[in-house]
Amino acid sequence: MLEVENQAAGLAALAVESSPRIVALAGHEDARSELPLLMQLCAAWTNLDYPLVVLDAHVSETDQVPGLSQLFRGDEDFSAAVLGNSATAWPIVPAALGLEQLLDGAAQGAKSKGRAAAKAQDAGQQRARQLAALFPGYELILIYAPAAMLARVWQGSNLSPLLPVSVQESALLSAYQALKQMLSLGKLRPTIVTVMQDAALTTRMSGHNISRNLQECARDFLACETPALTVCPDRPEEMQRLALRSLEAGLQPQDWDLSTVLAPAYASAPTSRRGAAMAAAQGR
Repeated sequence: MLEVENQAAGLAALAVESSPRIVALAGHEDARSELPLLMQLCAAWTNLDYPLVVLDAHVSETDQVPGLSQLFRGDEDFSAAVLGNSATAWPIVPAALGLEQLLDGAAQGAKSKGRAAAKAQDAGQQRARQLAALFPGYELILIYAPAAMLARVWQGSNLSPLLPVSVQESALLSAYQALKQMLSLGKLRPTIVTVMQDAALTTRMSGHNISRNLQECARDFLACETPALTVCPDRPEEMQRLALRSLEAGLQPQDWDLSTVLAPAYASAPTSRRGAAMAAAQGR
């Protein structure tokens, strides 16, 4: 019996350590920065042997093109279709409707607990646990969504989105609007990532200028110090550093339900011992 309990406790510790981290990429209709950064980040994580899934909130789910909304239904046929049909090394899951459901579900959960409003950080953790439960085989969940949606869904959480911006002045205004939405409405602290088309010195200087301008706007008008960096997607070493930094800063669900992870370990234990094994495994 003790061996079963020890096995369950070991699995629990391993599950907490390897629970999926959530990273967000904020969109503001700047395709020249967003898509190259997304693809090269995913390639860097894949090269580092991190299984990942991308939730694309720019695409709505349908029964013909299933995604996050169908996964919330628990339909196994849809699950296989969503995660098994991808032209890339990582699944790209339509998620516009599903993220709205995630927002509504957390609000209903707070209401059912008899609270006037859920604490933002608790709500963020609840949503993180819901996503982690849907993707237990992955170590990273990348959410690619408009900045306004990230501000609503992850308001007040510890999520720190990446805010890509291309080296052109027209992108500066939309990036500032996205920054304002996340800082003022979402209480999120993003990292500004200026994406260069090449590594030439003049391009890099332009990138630094854009990053500095956005940082100054955030400090002067939004009263927030915002980290910033400049990367070239064609430089693997730069993308690897950003990939590792993003992982370290990723939102990790706490105290999520490990019953599905532990079930095989303690299923054979007597009923009177299973509760103790689960409690010990979860540190209660």
